[in-house]
Amino acid sequence: MRAADPVEGTVAAVDFHLGHILASGQVFRWGRDVDGWWKGIACGTAFHLRQEGDRVFYRASADRVATCAGEMAVPEFLRWYLRIDEAPGVRVPGGDRYLRRARDLLRGFRFVRQEPFECVISYILSVQAHMTLTKRRINFLARTLGREIELMGERYWTFPAPDALACLNGRDFRRHRFGWRSERVATAARYVADTLKGAPAPVGLERWREVADGLRALPGTGVGLKVGKCIDLFSLERLDAVPVDTWVLKLAREWYGVVGSDAAVCAWAEARGGKWAGYVNEYLFVYYRELNGPSLYDRAISFCASGEPSAELPFEQV
Repeated sequence: MRAADPVEGTVAAVDFHLGHILASGQVFRWGRDVDGWWKGIACGTAFHLRQEGDRVFYRASADRVATCAGEMAVPEFLRWYLRIDEAPGVRVPGGDRYLRRARDLLRGFRFVRQEPFECVISYILSVQAHMTLTKRRINFLARTLGREIELMGERYWTFPAPDALACLNGRDFRRHRFGWRSERVATAARYVADTLKGAPAPVGLERWREVADGLRALPGTGVGLKVGKCIDLFSLERLDAVPVDTWVLKLAREWYGVVGSDAAVCAWAEARGGKWAGYVNEYLFVYYRELNGPSLYDRAISFCASGEPSAELPFEQV
């Protein structure tokens, strides 16, 4: 491990809200520190980010970042990763006061382009636990099996490669109290490692879509309807995908009178939202949790306004 000299700079970010993006619940390896900087690791690079007006200031552990779309310089990567220039075109149907309010409150929100394998494993783990515990478990895997990076006196870890996670089994996870479903992580990792064995780097988006679809069809991987839709939306550019959890079931029933199975509510939401269905659902999801979430960390809008640090951060002090 080598201490990295920070790469620093800014990128323009008009009609963009960094906090709402990183506090919304879509990503697990970011948190706001007591100094006000959002700190995290993405695609093998550690970052500090802070927004002031229409600019995002950054510090990075490297000047170039490897992604499934190729290698990029840090400013290009941040524009791509955070979709800075890709404002969604969600239109509100007449009379839908809930969506109108939600969209207005979340102006500047974007979906992050997550690294596909990390997204797969993160959302398999998320089924068993609340957000903070899921973050803690993901950070544990990274500290145990990832590569260490130092940035400005802080120690970060890259996400483990598929073959590293594939070497574990259910006992390894249960020893660290990951829960009884944890063997699904190893099953999914083995499938990914075997499927991509010998594949040239970087593995592109279309190949990752094939891998994700294969996981969905394979029993025992933990990639069912909800997790599959999360992977689609957050890492595979399928912005019409709608993950359905208990919050979405509640808002569909209370606000729109829609009841039924997860699959039925998903089909209703995707048909209603069209190509922007993922954004429509996320606006409503975040707004509903803002009104009903039991803690500050469940309420992304209030959390961003509070200045409080995140409950779990993805680094340790050197």
